[in-house]
Amino acid sequence: MDMTVKERILIEANKVIAEKGLNRFTLEEVAKEAGVSKGGLLHYYPSKDKLIKGLIENYIVTIEAKVSETDNNRSKDTSHNWLISFIHEQFNQCKIDSTTMYGLLAAVASNQELLEPVLEKRKEWFEKIGKSKDPILSIVISFACDGIAFSNLLGLEVFPEDTKVKIMNRLIELAKDCY
Repeated sequence: MDMTVKERILIEANKVIAEKGLNRFTLEEVAKEAGVSKGGLLHYYPSKDKLIKGLIENYIVTIEAKVSETDNNRSKDTSHNWLISFIHEQFNQCKIDSTTMYGLLAAVASNQELLEPVLEKRKEWFEKIGKSKDPILSIVISFACDGIAFSNLLGLEVFPEDTKVKIMNRLIELAKDCY
């Protein structure tokens, strides 16, 4: 399947941020890396803030699709599938693709208002996990997953892979206790 120009721009924007840092994150640099003219980029993302917002929205869509896919592939005999799927995807995201998170860092660095879509989505996620018999433990589990993801993103990950697997498995066991 061919990727759209818009998708290619987002992928290359993440790469520019990841490889060259926020200071070299310019629309010109992204257009060059995406193989489009600056005008072509501006057609889809008329400003740097709009591009960062696009990165954030893409992140949300991607993580939610992965959680839903994992959830749909699980047995439907338990009510805690969503939280367990969320745990799996947060840990898998750490292993597979940290560049999708660079848009979030760019947003925090440049304009916190760009995080609004993330805040809205997190409210939805916390509503889901808040329906457990132990909503506080469910929230703690979610924050532990965030901590692992951000530690990886910032290069602060100190645990070997087998320890991360043990942490993930323990969080899953705790999640089962929440329902």
